[in-house]
Amino acid sequence: MDVSPRSRAFLLTIGLVAALAILSSTMSKNPALPLLADHLGADAVQIGLISAISPIPGILVSSFAGAYSDRKGREKVLTYSLIIFATAPFLYLFVNEAWQLIPVRFYHGFATAIFMPVAMAAVADRFDPAVRGQMLGTYSSFTMVGRFIAPFMGGLLLFVANFESVYLACAIAGVLALLMVFLIPWGIEEAHVKAKKFEGTMMQALSKVIRDKGIMITSGMEGCQYFAMGAFETFVPIYAQSIGFNALEIGIIMGIQVVSMLLAKPIMGRISDRKGRGPSISIGLLAGAAAIAFIPFVSSFVILCALSIAFGITVATVTASTSALVTELGGATAHGSSIGVLSSVMDIGHSVGPFLTGIIVTLYSFQFGFSIAACIMLVGAVIFWATVGRRHQRSHAV
Repeated sequence: MDVSPRSRAFLLTIGLVAALAILSSTMSKNPALPLLADHLGADAVQIGLISAISPIPGILVSSFAGAYSDRKGREKVLTYSLIIFATAPFLYLFVNEAWQLIPVRFYHGFATAIFMPVAMAAVADRFDPAVRGQMLGTYSSFTMVGRFIAPFMGGLLLFVANFESVYLACAIAGVLALLMVFLIPWGIEEAHVKAKKFEGTMMQALSKVIRDKGIMITSGMEGCQYFAMGAFETFVPIYAQSIGFNALEIGIIMGIQVVSMLLAKPIMGRISDRKGRGPSISIGLLAGAAAIAFIPFVSSFVILCALSIAFGITVATVTASTSALVTELGGATAHGSSIGVLSSVMDIGHSVGPFLTGIIVTLYSFQFGFSIAACIMLVGAVIFWATVGRRHQRSHAV
């Protein structure tokens, strides 16, 4: 299916804004945040708690942000979120005790909580379902560029300078993202609009989505995936440090996972457009469970990099399909609401993951902590295929 040059320009510009915004937010936490908390004297449970704080705003507001943008438009809501991206990094410069990271991370969490569902809804609006998975995957790859650069840049800045330099770099990227939002070409030809304005209230929009079993189960799979992602982001750096790797090596291990996600997302989105969302989500969860389960049993830098790559590919496989599937299940008037609910459930997983893993690692071991994350993904894959995946696959085949 052909995509108009104007729509391609829209995707490129909003993708560049997303890349800068996600570079800023990711570098603030990966690998700097757990290392900063450790430097300030936090133990594993406290590190898990600090890492779990920033997804909480997503639990609270992502659904409402998506529904609000269904009613009021995407541009204004995105601008609000980018103001937070531009201001939050400066607050880290004033932190000198571990507990102070909690309010800073809470405020910073509102940025991605608002930005991600609304930006994804804007992309879903623009493209037909026949190419929506590919286009959402391509947009996500722009965010992956930011995620890719962040751990390498953050690790390098920590290696050659200090924590302050990391957060100043985050601030520069956030301010640039805010300036670039005004360059997004929002005006479009009506023929290319694949969404309609929801005419009811915001709460009616959310209620419609929440009552949809398929959307909620699919969102639950996103939650399972991000439970594991939260454990990975928070405790792979701590595990790697415990076995003797330096900050630069840790940055490489974390960054190479993002590279694999960046490259795989458009491909996996296109595969799900053609072959169906159900197999991609189920197979991705199963393969991801295997990858993360092995991580704390190895000490080789090369093998850790290989497992990081494998985990990144599986994350791309799952998330390229979940966002496209919920917009299809939600209908043309609920792109923001359906992706907002998906994002809220995702943030529940992303918040609970590091907190619960931190408790398990403290009481038992890294091996047991990562095994729990793997089991959650495994159970999720079975539940999804039995309830939604198989049924949706039959309709896709027809």
